[in-house]
Amino acid sequence: MSVFLRFIGIILIITFQANPVQAQFEHKLVSSNLVIEGKINYGFLYAQHLELELFNAHFPAFELIVEKLTYGKHKWERDYNYPLIGVSMFYSGIGNNPSLGSAYAAMPFLNFPLYKNNRFTAGFRFALGVGYITKPFNRITNFRNLAIGSHLNAAVNLMAEVRYRINYFLTVTAGASLQHFSNGSLKQPNYGINLMLVNVGVAYRPFRENHNITDRFYAPVEPYSAILRKTIGIDVGGLLGYKNMQAVYGKNYWITHFYGNSFLQVSPKSKFGIGLDFSYDPSQITTLERAGIPVTNKMSIIRPGINGAYQLVMARLGFIVNLGYYLGGKEKSNGPLYEKISVQYGFAKDLFATVMIKVHWGRADYIGWGLGYRFDVVYGKKTLK
Repeated sequence: MSVFLRFIGIILIITFQANPVQAQFEHKLVSSNLVIEGKINYGFLYAQHLELELFNAHFPAFELIVEKLTYGKHKWERDYNYPLIGVSMFYSGIGNNPSLGSAYAAMPFLNFPLYKNNRFTAGFRFALGVGYITKPFNRITNFRNLAIGSHLNAAVNLMAEVRYRINYFLTVTAGASLQHFSNGSLKQPNYGINLMLVNVGVAYRPFRENHNITDRFYAPVEPYSAILRKTIGIDVGGLLGYKNMQAVYGKNYWITHFYGNSFLQVSPKSKFGIGLDFSYDPSQITTLERAGIPVTNKMSIIRPGINGAYQLVMARLGFIVNLGYYLGGKEKSNGPLYEKISVQYGFAKDLFATVMIKVHWGRADYIGWGLGYRFDVVYGKKTLK
């Protein structure tokens, strides 16, 4: 904590001395949108399973953040009211529990303003990156840690935040967040670690405003009519998932998942639709056989599902959430409901890559990686707008 407080002190000293030394950076080729921020968090571990209650504690956590202001270089920046884009470096001792160790994370993020005026901003930050847990489960040396079975994990942060700009160089911040670590069942056990945190911080903008940089997106001004078609977008694809279940069943499994989503775009940001998917998870055969249920036909474990779908659109990037109901399948221990969270990136005109995590009531089942194809189905007549 002392190192972090020194860092904040240096920022304050530089801030009060900043005005005389910034003129050299006011050049049309120099970007002035860089921001450096530090946050002090304090909170507790949320024990979503009985086995995690031995880790109950209150503790601090720290973030060092490098971010930038957006100026509308891309249309999606304008659509989302000029969000902050950056990377958070996160650290917490998680109560100094000898079985759990410490947590580190590097998380790229987007901070979306929900309300903004001249000095005050209220927004929501979504961060997704890589986490490292120093003391994962080991059946001999660390058998008490049933939360995490691997050093490397996905790190997710969801935060509601307010920001108040004191002057051009200095902004104070405060917020409440959920910090989550999970390996998506790549290695068992995987109950996951959830930290509930509140924070305060200070952000410093080191460069003077560059008046040569303004909103770079220019809306069309010439009188013309754009021809639009009424279309439904269809995404189809397949993924491969991986489960390391050495600690449970003594072996690993590959999962196949095929899906289709149909979307109707209702705004520049949002698409709503329905989806259909089929998953084949061979670990379910072992689960059934250990429960005394013979599996004579391996195809009987295929689980078809139907779901509602939502996509948040950001140029070539899409964030997709599916809430679904299983229509069949022999193994039913996870219940009839499931959730899918996907990040989708269009790397060619009609092709995209995707990463998906499948979840049952907040518990990660597996992570999948795959490719897909996108096409449009026209319905209705062409109209002028």
